[in-house]
Amino acid sequence: MPFIVSLQLNDICITIKRPQVKSLIFIQIKYIQVKKLFFIFVLIIISSSVLTAQKTEIVEKLREDRIDSLLNLVIFNEDDLSYLFNLKKNYQFLYARTSYNTKTFFAGREIGKNQYNLSAQLFYLHSSGIHAGISGAWYSQLDPGYRTTVLSLGYSKGLKKLKFFRYRLSYDYFLFNDDDPNYKPLYTSSLNTGITLKTKNTGTRANLSVLLGQETGTQFTWDFYSYINLIKLGNYDKIRLEPEVSLYFGSETVEHQLNEVLIDPLTNIEYDSYYKDEFGLLNIQLEIPISINFKSFDLEAAWIYNFPQTMNKNITYPDNSFFRVSLGYIFKL
Repeated sequence: MPFIVSLQLNDICITIKRPQVKSLIFIQIKYIQVKKLFFIFVLIIISSSVLTAQKTEIVEKLREDRIDSLLNLVIFNEDDLSYLFNLKKNYQFLYARTSYNTKTFFAGREIGKNQYNLSAQLFYLHSSGIHAGISGAWYSQLDPGYRTTVLSLGYSKGLKKLKFFRYRLSYDYFLFNDDDPNYKPLYTSSLNTGITLKTKNTGTRANLSVLLGQETGTQFTWDFYSYINLIKLGNYDKIRLEPEVSLYFGSETVEHQLNEVLIDPLTNIEYDSYYKDEFGLLNIQLEIPISINFKSFDLEAAWIYNFPQTMNKNITYPDNSFFRVSLGYIFKL
């Protein structure tokens, strides 16, 4: 899914890196003894080589992190089928869904220019709470367009005495399709957990994901949603409005200003800031979908608006919006 920012199988943190890195050290040389000057000069040369390596590493991570983060677009959310949980005590079925998004985003930041994407999911669910599946996505401006397949295995269950409460645990493994033999994904899997508190027409859910691989990353989402029935076609067949507000928390590389300037004696380049990863609120998303549940089909059309947030004081991201259409089908087993 991937700019892979890889691609929310529903809503996976993602860090944001900036390609240019400036020094973390300040040295101003004024009227010092020759021995001290030589010693400082050696230190600066060593520091310069470290900064160069650091810059290359961060540029690569920028590319990899965004690709990995797009996995969020395809990760399955069993809450989408919550209306089926009380149909009968024993059940098992396959659920297939395909989605089209008019634009591609990570944490409210657009990736590409009007880059659309298609995603598909196939999941098996059992009344015991076990679910397993496979997901993937294709992007219009990536080469290759299909970059990642996600394999998932999870468990979800409600409590008999607390019917409004559900909990879930899952593991996702990422398979990458990249023509570059030197490409090494930053993240290769994730551990996920979450809870849902739900009444008849409203609910809230919190999800925590830990990305694993060469490094570890963390993302946290908190959603508030409601169901508004527009037309009832039977006990379970209906047309309804499902407004939702989501808060997305993740890691971002934040620029900090130095009190003084470091001058690289080899390049005469001035460095006046440094960068540090910080965890915080990265996006607020408003989603207004209309869904149609009829027989074994579910069709959804949604308008989604992003209010991207940042911890960088000198950077702002514009609000943006896009549309999504999805179609799902349940195969009873």
